[in-house]
Amino acid sequence: MARLRPDLSRESLGVLVDWREVNSNPRVVLMFDVETADGISFRGIADAGLTITELARLAPGQTLPVRYRPAVKDHYVSLARDADPAHVRQLSDKIASRKRT
Repeated sequence: MARLRPDLSRESLGVLVDWREVNSNPRVVLMFDVETADGISFRGIADAGLTITELARLAPGQTLPVRYRPAVKDHYVSLARDADPAHVRQLSDKIASRKRT
């Protein structure tokens, strides 16, 4: 992992991040700053299996849709890979407009 994406090392990110390989695909633990459409912000943790291609596309500051359980305050989130891109854009615009006001 360090050879493939040195920018995702623990030292360079300064946040919780870990990885291991499962069936030749990296399984990563990442920390997210989550902002919800309802105005709630929290630090979320995701444990996700990524392909090498998905891993290579990760970039600092990238916005990714996640799912979370509002009633459970455990900070675990999951990547919402099947989220409708139009709905994600709508929610992102709503969050961005709230920040501007």
